[in-house]
Amino acid sequence: MDPMGWDRIPGPAWYRPEAAQAAMEALAQSADSRQAARALADLRYAVTNDHAGTLCPAAVPATSVLLEAIGERPGRPRQEALNALLDWWGCFHPEPGFETYEDPLAGAVGLVGGIVGRVRGATDILRRVADDPSGGGGHRPGAKLLLARLDKGWSEAVS
Repeated sequence: MDPMGWDRIPGPAWYRPEAAQAAMEALAQSADSRQAARALADLRYAVTNDHAGTLCPAAVPATSVLLEAIGERPGRPRQEALNALLDWWGCFHPEPGFETYEDPLAGAVGLVGGIVGRVRGATDILRRVADDPSGGGGHRPGAKLLLARLDKGWSEAVS
């Protein structure tokens, strides 16, 4: 996402596009897995209100970043990204008044539908990670669980 992209995504008062952008910059510049995992956590918190269990529209493109980390950044970053998506799945819902995301390619999509669609588009990556025994395979249960949840659907059917 270009440097100004996060600012163009509408959100509630708690949404901090500058924090999302800073997290992306930190991720790009991360020198080790600890820094990358911290940047992914910062991105997660920039697009969610964990206390209320709500997501803002920027959670949709953040999902793509998390999925990319799952596929390309083993260890702590992969686990951080898996944990974020597993925490959101079915437990979080769109912030009232911000139920849709304006996708540049598809137009307006339901926020949950946008997240589910991006995860569904990454099933090959998730299957590869679920089968990967590297690093002791600690990431495998999370990838398998995310695939299982994808098959069952989002319990907060707000898409």
